[in-house]
Amino acid sequence: MDKQELKELIKQKTPLEFCRRYLFDQNVYLFDQKSENSAKGNYHDFKCEIGNALNTSPNNVAIIGSGKFGFSMNPSKKELLKEFNHGSDLDVVIVCPEKFEEIWTNLRKLYYTNQTNVKEIHAGDVFSKYLVVNHKMDYRSTYMRDTIGLLQELKKTINGMFRIKRVVNYRIYSNWSDVEDYHEHGISVLQGLLNGSRGDKI
Repeated sequence: MDKQELKELIKQKTPLEFCRRYLFDQNVYLFDQKSENSAKGNYHDFKCEIGNALNTSPNNVAIIGSGKFGFSMNPSKKELLKEFNHGSDLDVVIVCPEKFEEIWTNLRKLYYTNQTNVKEIHAGDVFSKYLVVNHKMDYRSTYMRDTIGLLQELKKTINGMFRIKRVVNYRIYSNWSDVEDYHEHGISVLQGLLNGSRGDKI
């Protein structure tokens, strides 16, 4: 769909309806469009590769954001519905209760053993019930270093198998309800902006 069609869908649907009907379906711009920004292969194989690496179902993996629609869904960006381009990151949601609990448990252990900066780095994420492992951070934990290594290797695999030469961001959730809550809120904010003066410029 083009930018105007996407804008009208966001304005017409309730945020939750939009998420369930469009955000998490199997149509993904990165794999569907044939251009220099397209990925090689197919979306299902992509989800299987990530699911296998983290021992979760491929149904628990989803591309979101500009890689999903061809336009950014981030309401905090200066340009609303900014087009996906060669410099865009790829945002991937992964629902994996076991991995979420393991990472969260290890982060708490680090905090209790005086690596207190993990709290300020991850507190906002945990409040929204997701985790992003920071590969630039020096976690004083073998488990966390191994997790970083796993995710880094997965990124290399994704880059090679699917010709995705861009930064891949993984956001790990405990369940789909938390995914819906987070994105329903984001779509609600975006909807309000599109119904205002900024939306009139699109």
